[in-house]
Amino acid sequence: MNIMTKPSAKQSFTVTPIKEKIGAVISGIDLTKPVDEETRQALYSTIVDNIAVVIKDQHLNPAQFAAAMEMFGELMPDQITTNLAPGVPMVSILDNFEKNSKGEQAKKPKNATWHTDHTNKELPPKFTCLYAVAIPSKGGGTSVANMRAAYEALPAERRAQLDGMQTANQRISSARLAFGNPDTIAEQARLAEPLMMHPLVRTHPDTGTKAIWFHQGKTETVTGLDPYQTQDFLKDLLQEIITDDVTYTHNWTLGDLLVVDNRAALHKAGSDYNMSEHRKLYRTMVRGDRPR
Repeated sequence: MNIMTKPSAKQSFTVTPIKEKIGAVISGIDLTKPVDEETRQALYSTIVDNIAVVIKDQHLNPAQFAAAMEMFGELMPDQITTNLAPGVPMVSILDNFEKNSKGEQAKKPKNATWHTDHTNKELPPKFTCLYAVAIPSKGGGTSVANMRAAYEALPAERRAQLDGMQTANQRISSARLAFGNPDTIAEQARLAEPLMMHPLVRTHPDTGTKAIWFHQGKTETVTGLDPYQTQDFLKDLLQEIITDDVTYTHNWTLGDLLVVDNRAALHKAGSDYNMSEHRKLYRTMVRGDRPR
């Protein structure tokens, strides 16, 4: 007997650009419902074109969030496993009320520096996906920077210099560990792994464009530099490439889902909010390819 499979109903959506070089808002789509292939491809292209996309007015539990993001590929686990959504291990919870091993709440926000995720992995995520569950009354936005535009704005000589550099990555750079807390140092030792080499400037597999790409906290060395020189080099590079025209800060509203194309972006969490107020996001990541 032949079983007929009913195709997913097509969903339409509206795209509204945010800034000339980065960001778009998608409205009119419900990710609790099936998405057909044409819609999936249109969503994917919108993310690639705009680097950061905000999908408005979603109502998702962790399982629905994970299922929706699987339309873009295989989800990959977070290497920090202390706060995962119950029963949904591919969804981690970014929660400023989370306590450390001593039962203490963080005094300042985490991930408040420019980075791209999991550069110590051979296949780092192509997309990072964040969904707002609780937000402070003001501040606490997530900023994204278009590293494709930042690279293209550099003089040719500077681009050529960066093109030839490689980064050696580990879970936490030794220069950063020197200032770390005991929990972090112990975790680094427990999960010791070989250095992962990646290009400082990677080529996007879909568009062929180049973008500056690194995580300062995970970069042990850059070609020709020791760990401490590397940190200074990357700090100076950030000051050079992070400009207003290539950045967008998303100020959260409940139900917002932010998708960032990591292959052409850096992002950071906002630190400008009262830590006595709750900020909680679900996060999942879509596995990418080996940076080239």
